[in-house]
Amino acid sequence: MAKLISRQQKIGVLCGGDSSEREISLRSGQAVLESLGRCGFSVLKIDPKKRSRAQKALAEIDLAFIALHGKGGEDGSIQAHLERRKIPYVGSDPRGSWQAMDKVLSKRIFERVGIPTPPWQTVNQRSWRKLKSFPTPFFLKPVADGSSIGVFLVEDFEQSAEKIIQALESYPRLLAEQKIGGREFTVGILGNQALPVVELRPKGKFYDYHCKYTAGMTEYLVPAPVPEGWVRRFQQVARKVHRALGLRDFSRVDLMADSLGRPYVLEANTIPGFTQLSLLPKAAKEAGISFDELCRRLVEMAWKRRLRAVQRNGKT
Repeated sequence: MAKLISRQQKIGVLCGGDSSEREISLRSGQAVLESLGRCGFSVLKIDPKKRSRAQKALAEIDLAFIALHGKGGEDGSIQAHLERRKIPYVGSDPRGSWQAMDKVLSKRIFERVGIPTPPWQTVNQRSWRKLKSFPTPFFLKPVADGSSIGVFLVEDFEQSAEKIIQALESYPRLLAEQKIGGREFTVGILGNQALPVVELRPKGKFYDYHCKYTAGMTEYLVPAPVPEGWVRRFQQVARKVHRALGLRDFSRVDLMADSLGRPYVLEANTIPGFTQLSLLPKAAKEAGISFDELCRRLVEMAWKRRLRAVQRNGKT
């Protein structure tokens, strides 16, 4: 029987990058780096933005812990690169990562397998005027970005027309998603386990970048103060999303619920925030899993997957 990953083997924590979420990624990466160090692992911080240095560093590691948010981290590209280099890594594979990152592709998968999601449509510079007939209020979102970057609420089409035009200068395509009135929740998945439900109560109009990363702008209730039936329903739909998108190891599923507790899935995050104050670690803590234990478990999941692959190939 092959041994689990030893403390002598080196783990590379990939963070930073050059996406719009670079600063958040650096925070997540530093938290993971410190945690794995406390667990006794040999760790190395790797910033893909420093390309030549990163390529050399990848040759030194035995496993990668990806803490890259947004493009370059959650879109499957770094995962594909690691697979080409035969470096095992924590998290979803290239296909699952891209299916979760692309909001339109995710929506189509949700609809195909019967996962409830808010009504939506896409627009570009030629077709944006058709939003005039889309029921307000609705959100406009970049198709493949995170941390609510570029997201804004449209309550009146005419008043928001200039803002829509400006957004389409930055993004070739936008997703219009109907606003669901109700409460916002998130459910973390760890392995095959759905973690306790977290309720988010932002002080702004919605859970935007400012509310996410400004102290005091959002109240987090863990566990969410909802009936047990709601909890089971939310966890069930989160597990279904995780499976439908082909995800592995961990994810975080964001959803809205109406007054009857009916969930509407917004999206799944394959590499959610990973500081001790982030949502997935908050939920894990409520389940009795410390931040260090969470990081350690994820490393072991990835290493076990590597060992199974080695055994299947008949290698020693």
